[in-house]
Amino acid sequence: MDEFYDWQIPGTWVEIYDEIFLPAFIGDWAARLADRASLQPGQLALDVACGSGAWTLCAAARVAPGGQVIGLDINTDMLAAARRKQTGPDAAPVEWREGSADALPFADAAFHAVCCQLGMMFFPDCAVALREMRRVLVPGGRFVTMVWGRMEQSPGQAAVAAAWVRQFGEDAAAGFRRQHSLADVAAMRDRLVAAGFTEINVEWEMGEVRFPTPAHLVRSYAAMSGLQVAPAVAEALIADVSATLAHYTGADGLVYPIEAVVATARR
Repeated sequence: MDEFYDWQIPGTWVEIYDEIFLPAFIGDWAARLADRASLQPGQLALDVACGSGAWTLCAAARVAPGGQVIGLDINTDMLAAARRKQTGPDAAPVEWREGSADALPFADAAFHAVCCQLGMMFFPDCAVALREMRRVLVPGGRFVTMVWGRMEQSPGQAAVAAAWVRQFGEDAAAGFRRQHSLADVAAMRDRLVAAGFTEINVEWEMGEVRFPTPAHLVRSYAAMSGLQVAPAVAEALIADVSATLAHYTGADGLVYPIEAVVATARR
């Protein structure tokens, strides 16, 4: 029987994402995007590709009293994780809906604000999704989106992807690269113009990723992906990434910068 390395990270991929990657990567991004959306009490807001609800719940606190937020995602497991979270006694009500970004199940001009945080790089057709998100905004309504920036400006992602390539070949890093596949400010602006948005602003912004150690970063990625390797291979991955990220490791653990493309626009 083959012996596989125990990554020591329990849970399903959704649980690992929600409990480890969400706090490590998202940090204050949800609040930053809520600020950009200029949310006001009494408004209706939509979170497209909401995942387990980081922006949804942040927005719910902003549109109370009298408002409502809908979190929409195509993945039922993510929605189940989101539904288990509490919005707080002073937050606006949240509704979790299953649905696709390319066919939003809402009427025209239904929302004052629409956000898509870290979802667009996974859509089969960004152009269709952007037109849909514009369609459901009220005239003058605010759209906010965020995608990860250039991998070379995100040392942790670059280190993990490179280690995976060295062990398993180029195709093994495809998932890491997809996370950064829309890292182009000019292209994002062009997409928003083509979808009919106005008052467009697109910028590079920096954030932080925090893990206890580089080893924890590697083990978390491997466990979430269901990677099964011999102990020697696992130890080589951990040693590779740990050496590359030594400069970012100190008393506060592993802390490295990550770049994002953040865009705002109006219908």
